[in-house]
Amino acid sequence: MAWGGGNGVDSWVKRLRENDPSFTSLHILSFRRVTSSELGQVFDALKTNTTLQELYASSHAFDEAAAKILASTLEQNTTLERLNIGSDQLGSNEGVVKVLAEGLAKNKGLVRLDLENKGFGGYHATSIKSLAEALERNDTLKELNLARNKLTDQDIEVLCQALSRSSHKSLEKLDLSLNAFEEAGIRCVATLLAGQDQKEQGGLTEIDLSDNEITEEGGRAVGQALETNKALQRLRMSSCMEPLPPVAEGVEDKVLWDDDMESLNTPLTPEQEQQIRSDGDGVLETISAALKTNDTLQELWMDYCNISSVGAAFLADALRHNQSLITVRMRNNRIGNRGGRALGAALSTATPNGPNNTTLKNLELGSNKVGVLGWHGLVGANSLESLGLYENGIHILHEALENHLATATDSSYTATPSSTSVPNGISAAAPQVLEKLIHLDVGCNGISREDYTQLGVCLIKGLLPALIRLEIAGNGDRSQRPGNPDGGDDGSNPNPEDPEDEQSAWERVTSRIEEARPNLDIQWKGAGAMQQA
Repeated sequence: MAWGGGNGVDSWVKRLRENDPSFTSLHILSFRRVTSSELGQVFDALKTNTTLQELYASSHAFDEAAAKILASTLEQNTTLERLNIGSDQLGSNEGVVKVLAEGLAKNKGLVRLDLENKGFGGYHATSIKSLAEALERNDTLKELNLARNKLTDQDIEVLCQALSRSSHKSLEKLDLSLNAFEEAGIRCVATLLAGQDQKEQGGLTEIDLSDNEITEEGGRAVGQALETNKALQRLRMSSCMEPLPPVAEGVEDKVLWDDDMESLNTPLTPEQEQQIRSDGDGVLETISAALKTNDTLQELWMDYCNISSVGAAFLADALRHNQSLITVRMRNNRIGNRGGRALGAALSTATPNGPNNTTLKNLELGSNKVGVLGWHGLVGANSLESLGLYENGIHILHEALENHLATATDSSYTATPSSTSVPNGISAAAPQVLEKLIHLDVGCNGISREDYTQLGVCLIKGLLPALIRLEIAGNGDRSQRPGNPDGGDDGSNPNPEDPEDEQSAWERVTSRIEEARPNLDIQWKGAGAMQQA
């Protein structure tokens, strides 16, 4: 590997021509001064090279003469797999892109082409057209990154039509995030996805549409496409809805009908649903309807999409019928306790009104206004391996774990001598809480050191038996004296009237937990009350 710093172009060219077996990647850093002629030398040396697999020359402009050399290289070279070239003005140079596209169309080696931030937006009749025609003919490229190009609705239409016409269907991953297309463009994407309805014919397995103003109707079109699509496995649609208006100064930002059990046990009226429903809920409603029959999609990202408990309820209902989804990421929404409990019920094998989902492994709900009552509903989700609850309001964790275990454990259960056990705790054969959970993130939840101590007691007893990573940074205060996670007073604080240093208290509790659970990594230092200097 070379990073394009001190080594000169002559050195790179020499190594390429000699097929240096250690020279598999070349990154020409953006601050390095490289002329178009010098890039042409590198491109020419690649014609017969059989070792370099990756060329990263982003932010470096080149002229049509160098482009012709690169096009010729792409026709001949079958070793180069990953390519990122050109400045942020590449798309505006029609001649360069047209020549480059001719080589791309005939290439048989590239797997990934990275054209992020290359200025293609608005050139649907020229550069985008040339690129699209090359994609239609190329039969080996699997990944294309067109993020941050200010692509318009017309640009997206040209690209999608070309991909629809292609008989190869080799392209699997397409990144269209951070562009400028809206509803018309996303409808073109939906048409493309809907047409990929035969598994044996291939199609896009991953698409990122994040950070485009696609509107509710555009998002619904994508959801409807999932009803027939048989190829897509990962769909990312974060930050695609119009942001909610800011809360007025002096007004508490809270989720309505969400802060007590009486409210949570009472279904929302149609009028209440209408009051909290948003455009993101409408999109998730359509996607959820498709998920009841779609058995291909494995990953769904919808961060910052204004999703409320209404949308979470649609997803929960879909999860009861879906056994293919593995990851759901919905950070920075407003599902609240009601939404958290709905999802938890759909994932809990203890819920009587099944069916229940048993395949979802990763659930990310950071910054969703989920509180302690929502956590009580989530602890029954026994299929989960990773649960992200960063920056919510779950300041007490141990009560839900203890209560759920007490409810799930049969009073007649007796551990046999041969039963395996976890450190200092219950038999692994007994009913468990979140028994498959490997990773839990509860950072910035207002957890006090006393609450952390009680959680430590649970962990030392063996609850969350599979847990190997606990992220709990950004919590803590100086208002309470720490306790002993073993349940007694170790006499380490001779003056109860004088609280110990907060950081030392957390460190002591952490040490005791990790002593009992040596495979558990606890990340407790970081942003918040105990940020390190």
